[in-house]
Order: sequence, then structure tokens, then C-alpha cells
Amino acid sequence: MKKGFRLSTLFIILLVTTAFILTGCTGGGEKPSAAQADDAKPKFVNGKLTKEFTLKVPTQTGFNEIYIGDHLGFYKEVGLNIEYTGSISGGMLAQSVIKGDNHLFAAGHILTIAQARQAGAKIKVVLQGSFDNSDTDKIHMTWLVREDSPIKSAQDLIGKKVSINYIGSCTELLFSEYLRQNGVSRDQVTFVTMPDGQAENSLRQGLIDVAGIHNIFTVSALQRGGVRPLTDTFSIGTKAGNGPASSYSVRAFSENFIRDNPDVVKAYIAATVKTQHWINNNYAEALKIAAAYLKIDPEKATGTVYPPENAIDPEKINFWIKLMEQNNFVQPGSVDPADLYTNDLNPYYTGEIKE
Repeated sequence: MKKGFRLSTLFIILLVTTAFILTGCTGGGEKPSAAQADDAKPKFVNGKLTKEFTLKVPTQTGFNEIYIGDHLGFYKEVGLNIEYTGSISGGMLAQSVIKGDNHLFAAGHILTIAQARQAGAKIKVVLQGSFDNSDTDKIHMTWLVREDSPIKSAQDLIGKKVSINYIGSCTELLFSEYLRQNGVSRDQVTFVTMPDGQAENSLRQGLIDVAGIHNIFTVSALQRGGVRPLTDTFSIGTKAGNGPASSYSVRAFSENFIRDNPDVVKAYIAATVKTQHWINNNYAEALKIAAAYLKIDPEKATGTVYPPENAIDPEKINFWIKLMEQNNFVQPGSVDPADLYTNDLNPYYTGEIKE
């Protein structure tokens, strides 16, 4: 594979979109001063906003703290109304945030943020999301093969077809790391792009040899039988030096949104950290809420857990950058961690909220 950063179609679109976004023209009349406009915005005071703000968020198709915190009223407590804008593929989420169709980058990894920024999209992480766990119902991803498959190890994958969500996705990066750890070049396998829901059927039909799927699909597939795990993200991450970091997801906003609405970002972080801790302490109840939101059988619901810390951990950011460099997703040294995230608006980190 060619070394250096690889632009997928998504990020080429991002470059074009970012370059040609047009600002609207206001009508006649006197424009409010910058100070007046700033005074009209909600402020984060004593743990909540002085006026309500509607936060546009993609409708989630898997386990996520946003709708659990919304259900529990934690976002309402800080003055945020959550508006669900409809589902969107992970590959298009960063673009939707830059365009303003969504405010929140609600699910994804440092990989996506780095790709978007190198394509010219100014998006920045403000909070951590989930991290990995070895329990089947909490693990980030599992790669399945058929029960009767001769594939037992990475060496058996040469010449085989492996599903990934899209080019440049976490599925591609993490499986590339698995191959690298076991001395197999990614050029020796064929990656086939498809959504998780399609991957299991394609595996059973023999159209692919390995299905890389997230946990909500893994549990159901294993319950149906006829398939078995080859490897998983926690195992890959452990061998890479940090098992929990292998699913370290992030929450982000565009830099324009952060600049224009810093207090809204503070309120979002306050409510989200509270939600993440609640989920860790009430996991079974969180699964019930998720099942109701996703309209699935509670017995088949799967979830995730969250880091104990209240702010972004630089070590976990660096873990992902190292994976990207080792697997030729970016050139070594081309990604500066400081460009990717900030803890400056985190009220727990700054001491604005005392625990």
C-alpha cells in the first residue's frame, strides 16, 4: 500500500465542501454589535446554561450515551434540548458537522478526526467516548469466520476476503494492525466494504471469509450459531499495548461551533460525563434504555463502558496515532496530538465543576 495519508472519497468531498460553503446575506437594518450578539448567547453558570440551546445530533443506530442521558434528563438539567436529525453513516458524519447539519460528532475515533483535519475540515475533540472491554456484550468489534472455516490464524488469511465498513474506517485500521502483529501484509488480503448488517449474511453465504462487525451484531450472530470469533479489538489492543484504548471513541464539534458556542460545549461535556458515569454504574438499566430507543429485543442489547476519568487522556490519543503510523494511514510525525483535541472547555478539567 502507498505510504502516507490516503484520502477517501469522503474527505475529498470534505475539502470541496469546506472550500465552497457560502455565508448567508442578512437583510437591511442595523446589525447587532459583536458584544450584543455574544450577550444573547447562553452562558454556562453554576453548572447549567442561562438559556436553553437546541443541540443537533445524528439519530443513533447503536449504543450511545447521548440518548441515554437525554432519557434520564441529564441534558435538560444543563439547558440542552437534543434534536435528532436522522441516521447517517460514520463515513459522512464529519462532513455533516462541518456543514452544520449536525452540531455533534457523536460517535467515531481519532482516526476519523485526523483524516478530516488533514483534508481541511476543522473539527476538534472535546471529550472521550467509550473504551474497550473484554466482555462479549461490551467489546468494540469482533471478526467472525464460519464454524467450518479453515481459518484459524492470521496466516490463514492470505488471499481471503475481509469485510470493513468503509475505506479509512476503524475496522480497516484495527484489522490492519492485527495483520501487522502477525506478520501478514494488508496487501495479501482483500478488503470488501459493506455495513455490519450485511457482513454476517455475506459471511454465511460464502461471499466473504471474515466478517468484521460491532458488538450489537456480534452477539446476535453468535446466538444464531454457525460462526466463531477469529479475533477482537480488545485482543488486538492488548497486543498493541493498551486493550481498553482499542475502542477509544471521541466526541467533537467543528472549531467554528466551539468558537461561537463555548458555553454550550461546556454544558454538553458536563451532562455527558455525568451520563457516562451513570452507565458504568447502572449498565443493566442502560441496556434497557438502549433497547427501547433502538427498538430491539432487550435480550440482544449490547453496550459499552466508559473511561473512569472525566477528561481526554493523551495516552489513548497517542495510542491511536501510533496505530495509524504503524499501518501507513498517516506519515510518521504528520499528526500533532495537540491539534486533535482540547480539554480547555471541560468544566471538570478546569475545575469549574467540583466533584
